Amino acid sequence: MCAGPFKPKMPTGPTAEQKEAREASRKAQRQALQEERRTASQLKADQLETTQAALAGRRGRRSLLSGRRGGRGFDISEDYKTKTTLGA
Repeated sequence: MCAGPFKPKMPTGPTAEQKEAREASRKAQRQALQEERRTASQLKADQLETTQAALAGRRGRRSLLSGRRGGRGFDISEDYKTKTTLGA
């Protein structure tokens, strides 16, 4: 029962200074987030460029000797290995 002299007062809204401070804080956060995104995209582009440059130098050199298997040749399925064909 909120009648009489003990009636609660309506809360006041934020003051103009508080509104300005909140808006300035939000603007600073937005700018920091945009800067972070900008630097992250730049870093990602730089890493992509570095990776592509590193891979471009190795592309033509793969062979049975210098490749991943290191001179062991290709893996041939057991179905193709016979006495007469030997996988050929």
